[in-house]
Amino acid sequence: MVSRLAKEAGAKGGKGKTKRIIIGISGASGSIYGLRTVEVLNNLGYEVHVIVSKSALKVAQKELNINLIDELKRYTPYIYNQTQIEAAPSSSSFSVTAKGMIIIPCSIKTLAEIANGIGSNLISRTALNFIRTKKRLVLVIRETPLGAIELENALKLAKIGVIIMPASPAFYVIPKTIDDMIDFIVGKALDLLGIKHNIYKRWTG
Repeated sequence: MVSRLAKEAGAKGGKGKTKRIIIGISGASGSIYGLRTVEVLNNLGYEVHVIVSKSALKVAQKELNINLIDELKRYTPYIYNQTQIEAAPSSSSFSVTAKGMIIIPCSIKTLAEIANGIGSNLISRTALNFIRTKKRLVLVIRETPLGAIELENALKLAKIGVIIMPASPAFYVIPKTIDDMIDFIVGKALDLLGIKHNIYKRWTG
């Protein structure tokens, strides 16, 4: 699934290192969040590397009636599936060149793997690299309700600096459409990486 350009970026180290972002799209409901994040980052001029799980493909087909890979190709050539553990993001020497990583949406399974140091696929393995190198990692959890086990896993990661962000849209922005609610979540995730944008209306008091 990885493109020729992605392979070249992995071999050469890529360009614009401070403008590189890694996005993980796991199998939780809300694949639209991941797709929209990649679109916005592309529009902002970032080099976006996307890791997609097999379940995410099924969710996108079910929820959006789209082929997620085809849609992502509109915004980036750097696309990997989660089984490609030999891909560039699997190495910390690559992750340190990125501004940060967002897993959006982040499934409870992905949360559990990261919290317990299990790098069984490219998404969790890359996330562990970010933890090891103390780089910014944001997990946009899309699940409700949350039980004691999920909360313990989230707390374990929060204690070591991982940012846990529930996909909980706010209503002070007075959303008119579903797109407004999506952009609020995407915008908040980008805020957490210090990325400037104007895709949602900020609270001014």
